[in-house]
Amino acid sequence: MQVVRGTIKSNPAQIIEESLSLCPDFIFATAWLFNIEYLVSILCRIKELLPHVQIFLGGPEFLGNNESFLRKNSFVTAVFKGEGEEIFNSFVISLLNGDNQWKNLPGFEWTDGDNYYSSNTVNVKDFSSLSPPMDSSLFSWDKSFVQIETSRGCFNSCRFCVSGIEKVKVQDIPVDKLRELLHSVVAKGVAEVRILDRTFNANPGRAIELITLFKEFAGKLKFHIEVHPALLHTVTNGSSVSILKDILAEVPQGLLHLEAGIQTLQQDVLDMCSRKGSCTNALEGLKFLIGCGKFEVHADLIAGLPGYTFDSLVDDTLQLMEVSPAEIQLELLKLLPGTHFCLYAGDYGLRHSPVPPYEVLQTPSISYSQLGRAMVLSRALDLWYNDSRWRIPFREIFRGNRQLLLRLIDYLYDGDLVSQPLSLEGRGLLLYRFCRDFACEMTPFLSLQWVKNGLSIKKEPAQSFVKWDINDANTKNPLFVEGDPRYKYYFVDICNSRHWFSFNKEIERIAPCSYIAEELS
Repeated sequence: MQVVRGTIKSNPAQIIEESLSLCPDFIFATAWLFNIEYLVSILCRIKELLPHVQIFLGGPEFLGNNESFLRKNSFVTAVFKGEGEEIFNSFVISLLNGDNQWKNLPGFEWTDGDNYYSSNTVNVKDFSSLSPPMDSSLFSWDKSFVQIETSRGCFNSCRFCVSGIEKVKVQDIPVDKLRELLHSVVAKGVAEVRILDRTFNANPGRAIELITLFKEFAGKLKFHIEVHPALLHTVTNGSSVSILKDILAEVPQGLLHLEAGIQTLQQDVLDMCSRKGSCTNALEGLKFLIGCGKFEVHADLIAGLPGYTFDSLVDDTLQLMEVSPAEIQLELLKLLPGTHFCLYAGDYGLRHSPVPPYEVLQTPSISYSQLGRAMVLSRALDLWYNDSRWRIPFREIFRGNRQLLLRLIDYLYDGDLVSQPLSLEGRGLLLYRFCRDFACEMTPFLSLQWVKNGLSIKKEPAQSFVKWDINDANTKNPLFVEGDPRYKYYFVDICNSRHWFSFNKEIERIAPCSYIAEELS
């Protein structure tokens, strides 16, 4: 076996040429919603140049019914549905023997003339016995992180998630085996581990074991984990949850990075998604995680869920901004193959794209235009809230001000102002001019952050700053360095405070050297 690697930004011609140079008899590839079209465009060309090659695909794209895909892409020999580790050896042996016995293995789907053959989805029976991917000579260590499953399966049955397709028992890898694996990661010089478990704290006892293990690698590894904040409510599981919360509150700084699955703060919407855990408990759990102050916490929302209105989405965004996670990630619902919402989209009135990424286009609760505005809100969050350099003023400007946030969304949407990349300065100017026109009382907060961000003191957002005159005996400068001509000083009055900045004239940079705020008498 040999591996050809690339991304969807890779030059297709180079991928094809490299593949041809290996003269393959068989090609295996993994497909998911963001690479499937790119992958198919490459593979059909390879098949044209190598008619004998047999192509087998697997991955999340094939968790539904695949007959139409196979008929449309007849160059694909077969697709596999499910988890293939335990049958992979038998599959390869069949190919090498040329006996077609792979067709009797579970999980494969293929067409033969007018006939379509399929079997049930395959799930691994003994997950803990599998060799980790990192043990393979084909594994690539060239990224800054590695992904590790410490368990497989999910206790939840969310109707938008591929893990909710089929209820299977959650299987864990023994802690001692994980310890050995983490030592090998450290030895390779990789400093970040992304845990792929769907819900890290589904079993609080297991979560306690894992965090205790992770603490052994403090200073060497950082762990990204996905938690369900509603399960941190102590009523859920008594003492074990309390112990888990105590451990989370005491982890070393920088050990963890948490993704908190919120999805929505509307209970009726959450119930329609068949997601366990109440919105009230989720919000309380999120507040606890943020209050620990030991790790970054990212929270997510999904626009387009059944029953989720645009107004409710905006309200939920404001509520999350009030709680103040490090990031708010707002995405469109994607009707992934095989999921409940994909299979029963008509019953819910979900209109969605028939091609990847299968995003929802309209529901009985939200129009296409409103979903477009939801994506503008998502972009606004990425530009200002999710950037620590703009988060504080953005949060203050729109805090509890629903109408002003709606006005910003319309302002950006109608002017198509955020479809292109924006620099730090471009983002600052755009938000400043919005506030200048619609919320002028908020411009001082943006002006202050503009200068703190090292942007030009000579541009419009800093026009209210005053250059301090050394001969001004009536204005005492707390930053003034007697007898040192290298510095120049500016100040601005905001509410009852005066904000001072010093700049080194000999250094070719705009960023201030020092800053201090003092109360005005």
